[in-house]
Amino acid sequence: MKKISRLFWGLGFITLAVFLVLSQMHLITAQFSVWNAIVGLLCAALLISSIADRSFGGVFFSLGLFWLTFAETLGLPKVSLWNIIIIIILLTIGFNIIFPHKHKRHEYITDGEWENSKFRKYQKTVDEENGGIVSCSNSFGELSKYINVSDFKQAHIENSFGELKVYLDQAQPADTTVNIEVSNSFGQTTLFIPKDWNVIQSINVFLGSVDEKRRSETTTQVTCYITGSVSFGEIEIVYV
Repeated sequence: MKKISRLFWGLGFITLAVFLVLSQMHLITAQFSVWNAIVGLLCAALLISSIADRSFGGVFFSLGLFWLTFAETLGLPKVSLWNIIIIIILLTIGFNIIFPHKHKRHEYITDGEWENSKFRKYQKTVDEENGGIVSCSNSFGELSKYINVSDFKQAHIENSFGELKVYLDQAQPADTTVNIEVSNSFGQTTLFIPKDWNVIQSINVFLGSVDEKRRSETTTQVTCYITGSVSFGEIEIVYV
């Protein structure tokens, strides 16, 4: 997925550059401004990414932004910004209720090899622990999750339209490698990680941020891989 995303963005910016060059040479007479071209590229990128992740919020947001930007150009009915926002929220909630999202197979690093594990996403705030694998999700609210398992291996964390705090400072790894996958959209997720873990994070960011605080150079043999994505929100990693 990362390779496809990089390819899309690369080709998208190249296409945009070619479009601007041809426009300056008057070889293209389409009445699109540079701003419209950039917004169109962002809408397409978010739409494709949201479809791949089965994110209804991302799908409807990208369509709403496209409507607001190109309504006059394409002769579409004019709709106010607030009406678009309300429509996006209602459609997202409705589709998430009717079509609960089930996660596809994920991959985790353990001793240099990949293992597969399935997780389920719940509409309400739920957390589970089974065989060293922790699954936690939160939406439209606040939740604090304390992971105290003695054979911690993997964690799957999701947060949308809310605030989620996950404390891993008491977790005892079952091996020298642990894996954390975190998905955050329209909210904030804070991970409290032992400061002596060697953390390697690779989180995809779209109109959001990933911040690390109090990171220390002292590490143990435990390596923690943090993957996932954040959009329209923040993921904060605090070392304790």
